[in-house]
Amino acid sequence: MKKTIANYALKQLSHLYISPLSTCNLSCKMCYTYKNSQHLSKTQIFDFVTKYQQALEKNYQKKLETITFCGGEVFLQTDFIDLLNTLTSQEIFIQIITNGTIDHLDKIRQPNWVNLIVSLDGLEAYHDSNRGVGNFAKSLAFLKKAQQIGFFFEIFSIVTAQNYQQIADFENFLRTTFGKLPTITYHPRKSIAYLKSHQKDNFQGQIKGFDFINKLQLQSLIKQKKVFPPKNLGCYQIAVNSDAKVYSCCEGNSPIGTIADNPGKLMNIFLQRLDNNFNERGSKNCLGCSEPNFLCGLDKNDFLESKHESK
Repeated sequence: MKKTIANYALKQLSHLYISPLSTCNLSCKMCYTYKNSQHLSKTQIFDFVTKYQQALEKNYQKKLETITFCGGEVFLQTDFIDLLNTLTSQEIFIQIITNGTIDHLDKIRQPNWVNLIVSLDGLEAYHDSNRGVGNFAKSLAFLKKAQQIGFFFEIFSIVTAQNYQQIADFENFLRTTFGKLPTITYHPRKSIAYLKSHQKDNFQGQIKGFDFINKLQLQSLIKQKKVFPPKNLGCYQIAVNSDAKVYSCCEGNSPIGTIADNPGKLMNIFLQRLDNNFNERGSKNCLGCSEPNFLCGLDKNDFLESKHESK
């Protein structure tokens, strides 16, 4: 494996991704996540995190720095706030991917140890056409309160053919609302290849009115904006799913083990997978992908072509 990727991969071991549940309080028309009753308890998560910390320090002399939580909607988990407060008290930085419609912000003891990544899919009419009438206002109020309390926050925005042309107006609205433009990550809507093939989800959602952007729009987005997957890839990390399986990235298609496995073993498999998948076709700045043939459903050649042109 190229040294830059190897070093970066070792760094990524300090960042866990955990999806404790797949249930949600909304019924978004674009949702591709299959809902079930499986969930990870506070005890399961805390035990795994503790063992993971021990293995990370023993094997790589590194500390667990960050955990990203995602759902479903994590604020539905009744013991999530207790878990969150316990982890931040250990000086673990927490990122929470949320739709921002459930407000438990006052219960979080250390807001300066938390980054809220809130889904806003453009301006109000479009956002609510996907997520339900009134939910834009709820998410916006959530963000304003978070800013007042002292949380870090950013925006995660799904891009379709319908809201692609609204990006400039959307950014102007956010700039006016918050006094400056928050960090925004734009995510092209999952391709039909992803929606049809992903083993965990395989759920397409509504396509009419939320169409996929075309190749030129995708390339322009990658060139000009912060996107997911990121321009140079490298978004992999050990990711624990609500079914207790562990993957090599948050959108992983094939598990590397389960939450019951020795975390040290999982780390070794994770690094070996990256080594096996390493491909020199990427640019010198490419940080690799743990599932390059899948690449979150994007066409690898188009993505790399866009990345090369962005320099």
